[in-house]
Amino acid sequence: MDDVRHVGGSNGRRYLPVPCPQQLTLGSTRLAADEPVAEPEPYEAHQLSHREAARLIRARSEAEEALAASHPALREAGERLIDAWHQAKTALHPLAVLVAERELHDAAREKRRNDQEHADDGAEDRSSQPAWQRPWVIWAVILVSAIYDTVFFATSFRDAIDAPDDKLSFEYWISYVPGFSIAMALILSGSWLAVPLFRHRSRADRRRWRRRLGWRVLFRRVFVAWRPEDEERERDDLPWPSWPLPVGFASLVVGVLGMWAWLRGDRLPQPELRWPLVALLVLLTIAAIAFKASSHNPYADRKERIRQRRQDAVDRYAALAADAEKHLAAHAKTWQEFYLAVEDAAVVVRRHLTDAWTEVAEARARHGLTGMVAPGFPTSGSDDLSDSRMFEGLAGPALRVTALRQAVETLNRYRPEALAEELDVLRRQLDAQLAAGWRPVLAIGGGPGVGNGASTRQR
Repeated sequence: MDDVRHVGGSNGRRYLPVPCPQQLTLGSTRLAADEPVAEPEPYEAHQLSHREAARLIRARSEAEEALAASHPALREAGERLIDAWHQAKTALHPLAVLVAERELHDAAREKRRNDQEHADDGAEDRSSQPAWQRPWVIWAVILVSAIYDTVFFATSFRDAIDAPDDKLSFEYWISYVPGFSIAMALILSGSWLAVPLFRHRSRADRRRWRRRLGWRVLFRRVFVAWRPEDEERERDDLPWPSWPLPVGFASLVVGVLGMWAWLRGDRLPQPELRWPLVALLVLLTIAAIAFKASSHNPYADRKERIRQRRQDAVDRYAALAADAEKHLAAHAKTWQEFYLAVEDAAVVVRRHLTDAWTEVAEARARHGLTGMVAPGFPTSGSDDLSDSRMFEGLAGPALRVTALRQAVETLNRYRPEALAEELDVLRRQLDAQLAAGWRPVLAIGGGPGVGNGASTRQR
């Protein structure tokens, strides 16, 4: 082993020395997690790094997922808003029909015309009626008279036909039929007599000239010439009174009742009370007929019809307006609910974007590669979230916010202010119809003859 020689001065090594290769370096490399592979370099403030772009992309995905989660709430609130809008429009339609029909205008004009016709009547207004001549008082008196006549003549009728007083017999109940017929005859005779009586009183009261009246003239007027000269009826006068049928029928009714009272008095224990009984029954009969005849006043009836027509129109207007206001209030509430739902969805979307931009700004503040001054904020004031812009010159990936855009369009299309303005216009038109009365409604808020001191002369 000692004789072994190593050639070439290899210092006892078998192989020639080989130099080691030079170590490959990539500069200052850091392979730790969440750190860049290469050393970062400064970049412009209006540019985005890969890390920042990735964060914004994740924010967009999160924002779109949050917006998709809010779709059911937006759809439900939008459907309620549209339904409330159509209900409010349906409630406004009857008011528009009332404006077109001009019912309030016609009722007010008719009332004013009637008032002007009786403006010169003085203290004895033809259209007025005493309180004791109210319809319910008249019918109460007629009912009492009818009950009395029914009971009285039922007894007389049973005595005339020798019917028993047994309430179970047929004759007992049939005896009340003439009493009801007599009540109808009293009502009919009073109604027939009322018409010519009122016409005669109206002509006599409004006659400007009266001739002398003596016993000769009276005798001649009664037995010779009832109407000594021709008369002409004016256009606005009441028709001529016709006396034969009303007077004849009333006389027949009074005569029949007086005769039956005389027959009934034959059974009185005291014969001297027979004629007072007849006089009393005739007086009651004439009083019932006269009471019904004196209550007839077509002017007062027309005034009451006009008043009732106007009141019905005003009540209808008030009811329709109240119903419309109720539906408009419900629509305003649903619009507010939908607005809040849209705002909540926009806040959720904006929160994800704001968090991402906040992280970008904080990361830039730590590494300082874009400088220590952040870009300015946009000053346009736009609420559009699709471009996700937070700083000037920096824009993230575009968002799909079609649902939010459509929701905003729905809010603008179904705003409650439009319905409120429509209701206000309709109410002004209806109020103008009530106020105008005599002249047509030209234009709300102006126009000749409306609110500008123009003449209000009757047409």
